[in-house]
Amino acid sequence: MRVTFVGHACHLVESDGVRVLTDPWLVDPIFGGHVEHDPPLGFGIADLPEVHVLALTHGHLDHFNAPTLARWHDKTLPVVVPRCRLTGLEANLRRLGFHDLHLLDDWQGFERDGVRVVATPSRGVLDECAYVVAGSEGAFFDGADAPQPPDLMDEIAHRTGPVVIGAFSHNSFDQPALLGLESHKPADHAPRAGAEAAARLGVSFAFAGASNLRWTGPRGPEITRKVVRRGPDDLRRELAAAAPGVRFLDLRPGDAWSREGGVERGVLAGAPEPPAATDYLPALLGDAERLCPPGRPAVADTFARDLPAWLARAPEAARYLGQPVSFEIVGEGGGVFRVDFARPDAPAVPGADDAPFAVAVEADDWLDLFERRLSWQVLLVSDRLRVTRFRPGAPPDGLHFVYALQAVFP
Repeated sequence: MRVTFVGHACHLVESDGVRVLTDPWLVDPIFGGHVEHDPPLGFGIADLPEVHVLALTHGHLDHFNAPTLARWHDKTLPVVVPRCRLTGLEANLRRLGFHDLHLLDDWQGFERDGVRVVATPSRGVLDECAYVVAGSEGAFFDGADAPQPPDLMDEIAHRTGPVVIGAFSHNSFDQPALLGLESHKPADHAPRAGAEAAARLGVSFAFAGASNLRWTGPRGPEITRKVVRRGPDDLRRELAAAAPGVRFLDLRPGDAWSREGGVERGVLAGAPEPPAATDYLPALLGDAERLCPPGRPAVADTFARDLPAWLARAPEAARYLGQPVSFEIVGEGGGVFRVDFARPDAPAVPGADDAPFAVAVEADDWLDLFERRLSWQVLLVSDRLRVTRFRPGAPPDGLHFVYALQAVFP
């Protein structure tokens, strides 16, 4: 077995002559131009060897990279994804020309020539999984962004058997700081959880995944420092303390590891992909998909007409959110509107700021959501969205509501 760290959550896993590529992101920038690889990739799609299976863990733009998939030369290869109820990942892949799709429920697998890709559960928000890729030469655990509580890792170990090597998320991504809030977890939470996950899974080798990104623009360094609070060395330190039998691999984008060769530096090299003008699929395809009639809507119309019409077409998204939320729309034509997503057929209440959950959104950003110029994901990472009120606690309380709004504004 050989594993090449392509970058972030993108891994090329080779076993028994089969190559599986996870979460292919090779085109910068992402999230509407706010984020890019750190360090930049020194190779592109053409520098990869032939890939036999694509496996996507979820629909976030650093895992579902539409420009990479749009440029992919072979749209006939099988694509494995978790069964999607809320994110439209299946439909988006079909729009990009992929049709051999395999939707997996938790613990289901897809097999190609003796290599099995098994979807393992995630405790994350929206349709998300992690993967175990297993062949006769061993197994690889792709943790992606999946939360890794001890009981879940114990169950994965019990169900899937020995895992040789794993990629573990570790960077203590501080989403609350982007939403104008104080952090809710200690900075060492993620590397500590990653190290414990590696120990419970019983891997022999581990490396830092889902981490190699930075914010762009004049405030990019400041935001990156604020949000990405820990690095690979912190995972190394925690592994030494919690799992001394696990060897940490210092893999950089383009490096590979195998039992026979150990760490091989720079096995991927060539020319990086040209930048993408956008990574938001409706804008990338130019298909004029909208959540409102033609023309720039008024803020009041989005609450009285467009949001109710969209929720009627997407009732599961409304039920998933299931909470009353007050929206403060800041700027020309703005105001405060309360929407009860537990009763999506009820009209929004203008002027009502009495919901237990509340957010402030710029008017232009709000209207762009309905014209499909912007996704909610971009607002979540752009330092332009503010959570002004929430009810502490585990989901469906806490910040679950602001993440779950991705289902309403895909």
